[in-house]
Parts: sequence; structure tokens; C-alpha cells
Amino acid sequence: MFAVLAFPGRPAAAADDALTLALPHPLRQGEAAFVEVTVGPITRSQQVEVTTADGRPIGTVSPFGIRAGEGAGTYAMPVPADAIRDGKVSLRLRITQGNAPPRPPTAEEVKGVKLSIAGSRP
Repeated sequence: MFAVLAFPGRPAAAADDALTLALPHPLRQGEAAFVEVTVGPITRSQQVEVTTADGRPIGTVSPFGIRAGEGAGTYAMPVPADAIRDGKVSLRLRITQGNAPPRPPTAEEVKGVKLSIAGSRP
């Protein structure tokens, strides 16, 4: 069970926007939410930072050993339960590189974001 958000032809998030993803169902005892970020080709020194809308760090994708021009893969990061409000989580994604100011990723840099639940099942 998951929610998928794709970004055809535009940045993954505007500078002042957060991505809001809904859980497929409320978290049950023993379950945890994860965000999966599918990263396309990025340069060796670029990173994808994932935070909550209020700036709390969730994780960073910093691929190593990826061939130039190839996708960097899919990376899963746990979402703290207290970051989920009314069955939704709001996230911000930013590309960082050296001393350059952070910026939203393009649709090529971040191919998609998926919110899923893992853990015990009824």
C-alpha cells in the first residue's frame, strides 16, 4: 500500500511548496511509514535532502559510484510518526551541491516519491 507522486515536466517542489502525501491507511500497532525517493541522474557532488515541511531532516540521498547519466536508484527513509498529521505527511526535497544555494529538484533529478507502510499486517 502506498501513495505515488510523480513530477512530469516540472520541478518536484516549488521553492515555497511542500509535497503532501497521504498514507493508504492510519498506522497500526507495529507499522511504520517510509518515504521512497527515486532519483534520476544527478552529478557526483549533488545530494537530495528530504525534510518535513517545517524543516526537520528525514534523510539525504548522496549516491556514490553511479555512472554518469544513469539513475541513482530508489532510497527509503523512515518518516517519524509525529510528522504525520491527519494521515498525511508534508515533505520538502532540495538539491544541494557545494556552496550553491539549495534548490528544488527537477523532474529528471527526482523521478518520484512514494509513501508506504511497512510492518505487521492483520
